[in-house]
Amino acid sequence: MSKFETRFAADEDPDRIHAAFYGFIERHADNADRDGDAQIRTEIDNDGPRLCVRLWSAGAMDAFLAELSGADRSLTSRGHD
Repeated sequence: MSKFETRFAADEDPDRIHAAFYGFIERHADNADRDGDAQIRTEIDNDGPRLCVRLWSAGAMDAFLAELSGADRSLTSRGHD
């Protein structure tokens, strides 16, 4: 099983990232194609704190990132930053 990760800087709205992650996992909990686990964790290195998201496949990561950026666009279209 492969695992795919991405990292976000601490100033990238961690509450929004957490909400998107847990919503994504909930929507895919019964997905037959899901062949692994998912994790979200905080890492701290020389560049400061980061959120690390790990998902079970490249397709799942692509879908998660698309949903996350879609949330950004919907907020922007309503006039929020």
